[in-house]
Amino acid sequence: MSTETIAVNAGVSEDTLAHAEALVREMRAGNETQVTNLLNLINTAREEGIYHEVGKMTRQLHDSLNSFTQETRLDELTEDEIPDARARLRHVITLTQKSADRSLGAVEKTLPKCDQLSERITKLGSSWQDFKRREMSVDQFRALSVELEAFFTDAEQDTVDIRDGLNEIMMAQDFQDLTGQIISRVIELVEEVEGNLVELVRITGTKFSGAEEKDTGKDKKPDIEAAGPAIPGVGKSDLVSGQDEVDDLLSSLGF
Repeated sequence: MSTETIAVNAGVSEDTLAHAEALVREMRAGNETQVTNLLNLINTAREEGIYHEVGKMTRQLHDSLNSFTQETRLDELTEDEIPDARARLRHVITLTQKSADRSLGAVEKTLPKCDQLSERITKLGSSWQDFKRREMSVDQFRALSVELEAFFTDAEQDTVDIRDGLNEIMMAQDFQDLTGQIISRVIELVEEVEGNLVELVRITGTKFSGAEEKDTGKDKKPDIEAAGPAIPGVGKSDLVSGQDEVDDLLSSLGF
């Protein structure tokens, strides 16, 4: 394989190769001045190559991000869908809170009636056993008859109240269908955002390892503080904002 073929395959320009060959000759000849000049030329060519490659990568990344934002619903998601999802979730919280309040209120009204019925049934059952054993006087039997008559009347109303309370608890669960639909819609939104973020990571070439950093118990500060988006009247004035300005900057640099 020739020297020229090796240079081309390695990504070295012909000018750089010629400078390198000349450098070897001048070094053998002991011409220090020419050696220094050739080294400067090679270093300059190397820096220009790196600069050119970085510019190409920047342009490719910029174009990919532009294409990404045009093909996805980022604007719609950030301006409409995500605020709407927050409102929907707040509505779910409101519905579940109302349901819990209705259910607890119905239980608080129903439980005392159940306890009262249980106590009266226990008392009447004991008196009825005394009657069956013939351990009850005529006056006691008359009192038992009055209690039974009152119990039947009260029990009828109490069962109606208990039934109403159970119906109230059942009706309080009507939120489930609506909240299920809302939560399903929010889940779909989260999945869409997740897919967009994964695509963005793929475009930028970022890779994440599964390992988590160990917590040292100390707050870490970034070496370089991000400038963030340009805000009128706030921060530095040399920030680039907007896709058009980025295009102009790259074009002015020859990319």
